[in-house]
Amino acid sequence: MSVRLSLWVVTFVAVLLVATLTVMYHFSYQAVKEEAVAKAMLTLDRTVLAIDNVLVKVEVAGRMMRWDMERHLNDPKALSRDCRKMIEDNPMLIGCAIAMDTAFFHREFIIYTYREDTSNEKAARHSRVLESDHYDENSYLEQNWYTHAMEDHEDSWVRPYEQGEYDVKPTTFSLLVRDTKQNIVGVLGLDVSLKWFSGIVKDTKPFPNSYCAIIGRKGRYIIHPDTNKIDNHSVFELINGAKRDTKMELLVESMIARESGYKEVDIDGQSCFVFYKPFRQKGWIASIVCPESEIMGGTTRLLRTVLAIAIAGLILLLLFCIFYISRNVHPLELLAQTARRLSEGHYDDHVPETRREDEIGSLQNSFKAMQQSIANRIDEIRQVNTRLEDSNAALQEASSQAQTAERAMDEFLVNLSDQMLQPVINIEKVVGDVRKNFRQMTQQEAEDMVNKIHAETDIVTELLYQLLEVSQKEGGKA
Repeated sequence: MSVRLSLWVVTFVAVLLVATLTVMYHFSYQAVKEEAVAKAMLTLDRTVLAIDNVLVKVEVAGRMMRWDMERHLNDPKALSRDCRKMIEDNPMLIGCAIAMDTAFFHREFIIYTYREDTSNEKAARHSRVLESDHYDENSYLEQNWYTHAMEDHEDSWVRPYEQGEYDVKPTTFSLLVRDTKQNIVGVLGLDVSLKWFSGIVKDTKPFPNSYCAIIGRKGRYIIHPDTNKIDNHSVFELINGAKRDTKMELLVESMIARESGYKEVDIDGQSCFVFYKPFRQKGWIASIVCPESEIMGGTTRLLRTVLAIAIAGLILLLLFCIFYISRNVHPLELLAQTARRLSEGHYDDHVPETRREDEIGSLQNSFKAMQQSIANRIDEIRQVNTRLEDSNAALQEASSQAQTAERAMDEFLVNLSDQMLQPVINIEKVVGDVRKNFRQMTQQEAEDMVNKIHAETDIVTELLYQLLEVSQKEGGKA
């Protein structure tokens, strides 16, 4: 019974505790989630603002340079001076290129100025500015910073072109150059080192295991901690798997639509929160990927700790309840055993007295009093039975003696009757003889007959006296 009661108590407490923990975890999950979302979005806003400030400066500087250079497009030396001055006056730039359409000079024409050392921002500011007549090994006519601007007919930021390490790839702001008739005659390209942006991006960690990525035109990665994803990889690869993921599709659609917010999706089998926000200029999106375990890690660890404590507490509660209830129910077990013994006829079993003043103590003392009362009454009944048995023995002895006396009396009466029968027969015979012959009888014969009758009568009288004496004795005994 103690185990059953303990299990019921622990089960009730466990259900109550689970309900409480469920409600607590739900509200704490929501609170932590809201705080994490606010923190991540604030971090993302700061990152976008920091990068946007650099990009806006580049855009403003580029438009001012374009306005100035469009006044002397036919002067290559002036264009060269403009490029060099642009690099010297804007430390955030690592290169400046002016590439003209082949129809303008009737040949390929490019002026490219760049910093010799771009290992870090400080070194770049004090680095020499060099000039070259080519941007890369391939013709600028095949390079995306030129082709995208000429094809789209708009100023835009393009993804890195140079093949190299993650930190040294540039991103280029391409501006269309027009002549006095507003015909497109070339492209002005301003290079910004992704290394400087990557420093900002790498520091964008609202949580230890989160990471930030910059997505450019058509969903292509511009900055990503996994360098393998920068070249010819895009966010569309996330939804081109064998299994369709509706949540991922909604995320990609929202990012391409330049919306701001967050989505909960699975990335590489891990549940993650993806926060995204577009830049002011067209085409770029900043995103922060945070594993759900990272955001909710504290809450999960707290829940596990609380569950461990709760389980340990329930086990201790179960042990305590079993001990406490067993201790308090032990008198009832003794009473049950004693009751079974009483039902088997053991009325002399000892029931200990208790000083407890609760209901169980009162029951135990009352049961002890009842047991003593029953034992006393049983003793009295046994004594009465003993006396009755003794009386029954005496009565049986007296009855036996009475039966013996009665049999002796019967024998005596039968014997006495037999003794009285012969004298009576003799008297009857004498009387018969006298009645027949009294006329012929002499005096002597008559006297003899009378004496004979007297003798027989005396015998009968003596026997009657004996019978009367015996009857008086029996009557006295009765």
